[in-house]
Order: sequence, then C-alpha cells, then structure tokens
Amino acid sequence: MILAYLGKRKMGDPAMVRKLFACETESSATAICTDKTGTLQVTKFWVGQESMEDGGGSIAPFVVELIHQGVALNTTPGPPLTEYEKAIHSWAVVELKMDMEKIKKSCRVLIRVEALDFEQKRSGVLIGRNNDDTVHVHWKGDAEMVLAMCSTYYDACGVVRDIDDGERAKFEQIIQGTAASNLRCIAFAHKQVPEEEYDELKEMKRVDGRSLTLLGLVGIKDPCRTVIC
Repeated sequence: MILAYLGKRKMGDPAMVRKLFACETESSATAICTDKTGTLQVTKFWVGQESMEDGGGSIAPFVVELIHQGVALNTTPGPPLTEYEKAIHSWAVVELKMDMEKIKKSCRVLIRVEALDFEQKRSGVLIGRNNDDTVHVHWKGDAEMVLAMCSTYYDACGVVRDIDDGERAKFEQIIQGTAASNLRCIAFAHKQVPEEEYDELKEMKRVDGRSLTLLGLVGIKDPCRTVIC
C-alpha cells in the first residue's frame, strides 16, 4: 500500500514509476552518480609553439588548409560523430573558417584507420587531392602519441622545422600544461606520400605513421554540467 501511494505521488513530479520497489530503493539513496561532463569545446590552439589567440588569422594559409583537411576528412565515416569530433569540427568552422563541403569535393579518402573517441587514442587517413593528384597522410589524436610520430613541425609562417630533443621537450611542456589546466590535448600531423610509396600503402591498406610533420595542438575543455557543479 505504501509503495503504491509513493508511486502515485511520483506521477506529480512528473515521473513515471515502472516498478514499485524502485520507490523503496530511492528512499535509501544518499548520492546520485551521473555523467559529469557537459559540451566539449576547444579553448586553446597552438601552431608550432605559438598560442594562437586570433584563431587562424596569423597562420600561413596552406597550413590552415592542411588542418582543415585533417579535421574534415580524418573523422568517423558518417554520423554520428564522436563528442571530440563534434567539438573540433565546431571550432574549425567558427575559428578557422572551414568549409566542409568544399573540402570533401576537393579531396577523396583512400584509406581510413580508426576513429577518435574515448577509447581509440588516435586515427589516421590517407587522402588524395583531386586538383593535383597528390597523396597525403593525416593523423590526429592523443598529443603525446602523435608527437612521438613526428620528426618535424610547421611554425605559424609555414616553415618546416626539425624536432630535436630541445624542441620536443618544449612541446611536451605545452602538452603537460594543458593537462594541468584540465584540458584534453589533441595533436594534428601530416605528411605528403611519395608516389612510389602509395602503391605499397594501398596494397597493405595501411596509413603511414612515420616521420610526420606536426600541424598543431588543440586543448579541449571537458566541463562539468551546471546541474552538478
């Protein structure tokens, strides 16, 4: 009788009670566990070791174009996108003026490896450009893992620079700094594939992850939902 009465009262919350014994269980609860995260968003962006406060305005246009390709094409094939991909796509469209349809018409995906989400820490894609028939590799994912795959990096002017021990230590400092600020750091890297290597990669269905050039780093904020802050 008491459980039936509680069930009827719950209908005014409004809440539908499917099983009466749930009312008894609920009355004994002292804490509620829930997903703590809200909408993910990109809050930091580096090209080379420079923090880009103005989006992509001061970056060499061809570097921005490479980042566009890495964001638009190195992603889950078809909906739904992962939460990290949604955050990165929104940022690239707003801050870097990325045109998704234009990129998808100008390039084609040849080989895809994995998708970036909470379990998989990196993803790669082999693409062909329609205007010049060149083949390119794009990787993105956990910054430490992707940095380990890179031997060079682009600075904001588009100059390729070697990653020696000193430069690598500086990038590691940036990555550690994002973690200390409670941000998830994602790296983007690129490489143009020589024509003689493409047939081998195509046959093996593999995306080359060696001697990449680092394009940039983004810091993604994973905020608490306001209802539990």
